[in-house]
Amino acid sequence: MALGMLVEGKWTTEWTERDTSGKFNRMPTKFRDRITADGSSNLKAETGRYHLYVSLACPWAHRTLIMRKLKGLEEAIGLSIVDAILSDRGWFFSENPAAIPDSVNNAHYLQEIYLKAKPDYTGRVTVPVLWDKQNNTIVNNESRGIIRMFDTE
Repeated sequence: MALGMLVEGKWTTEWTERDTSGKFNRMPTKFRDRITADGSSNLKAETGRYHLYVSLACPWAHRTLIMRKLKGLEEAIGLSIVDAILSDRGWFFSENPAAIPDSVNNAHYLQEIYLKAKPDYTGRVTVPVLWDKQNNTIVNNESRGIIRMFDTE
């Protein structure tokens, strides 16, 4: 199975994160908005407004799930879990007992969530993803940023 990414909204498996010398260069995450308790970011912390997409196979996504539990946010922030195995089209929602289908956007593949947020998106399709149901877009796809918001906002 080859890893893939979206390029101008189209799925491709022709990519690499290595430069010409072979050095690994992780692509930066593209969604970096922030939820604030007071709404100063135009993304107010509100119960039921946000949804978290994770994979139990990804340690970075898994830590957002841990923080959601530690902070008691299970009722405030919805959850979908993709299959632990990547398909040829990336992360997908399956019938696996450990997976939780996408009840917000009814997507079959996580790439559909990225394309709904930005139809011409170019970049990796990664977990975790924090989705804003009110604005129908991705708030953040960086585990560090999501953990900070869960902790402080």
